[in-house]
Amino acid sequence: MDVMQTLSTQTLARMIKIGKGLGKSDILDLLMEANLWSKRIAKDDNRQEILRTALNEARDKAIEEDDAEAHQALLDFARALVEFDLHRDLRNLVDDLAEALRTDGYELVDQVTDDLDLMDFRHKVKILPFDASQAPLHEEMTALEHELSVRGYTQALGHYQAALKHFSEQDHPSSNGQLRTALEDLIVNLAVDHTGYQNTGRANQGGLAIKNLYAQGGTGPAVTGKPLPERDGGTMIQGVWDISHLNGSHPGLSDAQEARIRMQLLTGAMHFLLRHFPV
Repeated sequence: MDVMQTLSTQTLARMIKIGKGLGKSDILDLLMEANLWSKRIAKDDNRQEILRTALNEARDKAIEEDDAEAHQALLDFARALVEFDLHRDLRNLVDDLAEALRTDGYELVDQVTDDLDLMDFRHKVKILPFDASQAPLHEEMTALEHELSVRGYTQALGHYQAALKHFSEQDHPSSNGQLRTALEDLIVNLAVDHTGYQNTGRANQGGLAIKNLYAQGGTGPAVTGKPLPERDGGTMIQGVWDISHLNGSHPGLSDAQEARIRMQLLTGAMHFLLRHFPV
């Protein structure tokens, strides 16, 4: 049986580091808001111990009892912390929390600016999973869906969402086919926006467009927004593109394990491309 992937102890430690700077009454309110209240909490304990007790108990439930509500409560508490009216010293710790969340597979974004670096702390925030398998597929946007939507890459978004739908329905060949098309649409969009590539409107442009996203023979280092050197990202992207065309949408040629690997591999590659070629 798979063990639920929840927030790491390192991420909890960063939440505690921020939370201990709040008043005890505020801490208790936030714990109640996030549904993290526990009978084990002693109000006479210091602020760190109160937080440590509540967060570790929820993490244990998420892992040992496969408790999705406990896992969600941890995410809700992280979100509530970031949305709180933090003074400057505590705000400076949010970047560390965001980095820890990324390591756990989540992206922290501002609902208004769509960019944590530009965050106005009066805004609401979202915590989005990188891995589509961590999200309820019909209820929550993944970080990749969010980014595609923000950039207006609607065709790539539509194909990626179709891939998620087919994956959840265990229609693995169809999921692979939609993933391949999502990657191709993204490659064409990025080539047009960052390299001057001309979109002909024809099908199957990906193989040509991808040649504009990396410099053959280049050794690096990679420069954000510029074509990837072949030996610093270019070969990887070309390899993912080539792999996406093996087995693909042909019936019967992809089992559940291969489909999940493809989902993770292509999702990661698309994140990588979007990060290297920013808005």
